[in-house]
Amino acid sequence: MNRVFIDLEMHPIPFNCKEERQICTQEIIEVGAVMLNDKNEEISSFCEFVRPVYVKKIYAKFQKLTGITTEDIIDASLLAEVLPHLIEWCGDSYEIYSWSDSDIWQILNETRLKKLEDIPGLSYMLNHWNDFQQDFCDLLHLNKVMNLGRAVTLAGLDFSGREHDGLADARTTSRLYVESRDSKSFDRLRGLVIDAFSGHTFTMGDMFDFGSISFPES
Repeated sequence: MNRVFIDLEMHPIPFNCKEERQICTQEIIEVGAVMLNDKNEEISSFCEFVRPVYVKKIYAKFQKLTGITTEDIIDASLLAEVLPHLIEWCGDSYEIYSWSDSDIWQILNETRLKKLEDIPGLSYMLNHWNDFQQDFCDLLHLNKVMNLGRAVTLAGLDFSGREHDGLADARTTSRLYVESRDSKSFDRLRGLVIDAFSGHTFTMGDMFDFGSISFPES
C-alpha cells in the first residue's frame, strides 16, 4: 500500500465574511503531496495552487511566509477541481499522513462550507488519514507535540526546499517518516532527543506547533 504525505498552505478568510467564518476561518491556497511505495521510496509528487473564493488578495505576511502571491492563485483552479485531482492522484489504496491534524480539519471545514462533502473518494481519504506529528512524538515518548522545523532539526535533516512550501513540507514529513521506520536512524534520533532535552537546548516555544496559527492583516 502506498503512503501519501500531504501539506496544505492556508490563508485567513476576511473578517467581513462573518457567516462563512463560523464554519471555516481559512481557505486552502496550495496543496503539496508526495507518495512513497511500500519500500518507502518516493514515486510521485503533487503540487497545485488553489484559487480561494473569499480571499481576494494574499496578505503580505502570508506571502512572506509561504512565498505564494496573489498572481499565483488568481488563475488557479478552485478547490472543487483540485481536490478531485488530488484524490485521483492518490489512487485506490493508500494511507495519508500530515504533520498535525490541522490539515484534515481544514478539509472537513472547507468542504462543508463549500458543499463539497460528496466528492467521490473524499470519505476514503478522510478515513485513512493519520496525524504523523502525534505519531512521531508518541514514538519518542514526548508529552507535547513539536513543530516540523524542530523535529527536522532534532533528526539532523535539512528541509527539501523552503519551509511553508506545500511540496517541501510534505517531502520533509515523508523523510521524517522514513527515518522513524529505520531502526538505526530511530535509535540515533532518540539519542538526539534525549540529549537535546537533558541539555536544555530547547524552549517551551519549540514544544508547541504554532505553524497552523494565522493572524489577520492589520
